[in-house]
Amino acid sequence: MHEQGVSSGLGRIKLRHLQCLVAIAAHRHMGQAADALGISQPAISKTLSELEDAVQAQLVVRSKRGVWLTEKGQVLLRYAGSSLRTLREGLDHISSEIRDDVAVIAMGTLPTVAPTIGPQAASLFKRNWPSVRLSVHTGVNAGLLALLKRGELDLVLGRVAEPSEMLGLSYEHLYEEPVVVVARPGHPLAAAARVEPAEIAACGMVLPLPGTAIRHTIDSYLVRHGVGVGREAIETLSDAFARSYVASTDAVWMIALGVVERDLAAGALVRLACDTLHTSASVGLTLRSDAVPSQAVRALLDCIRAAAASRRKQSGYAG
Repeated sequence: MHEQGVSSGLGRIKLRHLQCLVAIAAHRHMGQAADALGISQPAISKTLSELEDAVQAQLVVRSKRGVWLTEKGQVLLRYAGSSLRTLREGLDHISSEIRDDVAVIAMGTLPTVAPTIGPQAASLFKRNWPSVRLSVHTGVNAGLLALLKRGELDLVLGRVAEPSEMLGLSYEHLYEEPVVVVARPGHPLAAAARVEPAEIAACGMVLPLPGTAIRHTIDSYLVRHGVGVGREAIETLSDAFARSYVASTDAVWMIALGVVERDLAAGALVRLACDTLHTSASVGLTLRSDAVPSQAVRALLDCIRAAAASRRKQSGYAG
């Protein structure tokens, strides 16, 4: 009886119901979600009630601190966001047959990957698709994947996530990239033929934030060598801060090679002779498994693959 009720309720679900759920999840505040949709707060409350009645489940919990999705609300959100994004892709694809200036591609990328193949891929893409707007978002892997699942991103260029985070997603490996240890020119360890992990820890380390994919790789490396992070360490996602701090102190920076390649080539930083051979991690593309990419998105994916192939060839990275 319950399954029949839910099935009959599906016919009552409209586009505005899904938009309502996505807006509430994004803003966690009924008033702000209503403003984002251009409707009144009573109207969004009514729309939410209609949706909950249709699916016969409570989707939202309200409190003084805001509103929160229930477990069932989170499940429906994954499909609602994906459905809305797929619908927009279809409409953009149809519209592009008439007007080529309406499409927008939202790409997520990790800060440690953004300086590498992203700009080259964007340049290749813009040569053939100059009217398509490319919106690039940076952030931590978990946050980007959450946006991808909600349909707010078309793709994510980053590192492979844990299996538990990949529900509804697919991953395509592009290349391997190592972590390196860098410091200012003239650093006490710069001329050493070999630098041990304990020595870099003693200098004070600049590291990516805990919870990020690259920090997991670094932590595993340090544990293997019996080295702790130490209270002297500074944790940041800001490359600009890390560069400035390392340039004026004896601290060392552990970071993906692609982030500091230009600094190393220009002599602004030097690579210490610390063996980080086993820190290489996969960089690749993550997409929603149920997505039907538009022609423009497919073209961007091909440009990213071409840029990755060029990087593998030039740098000798593993394919």
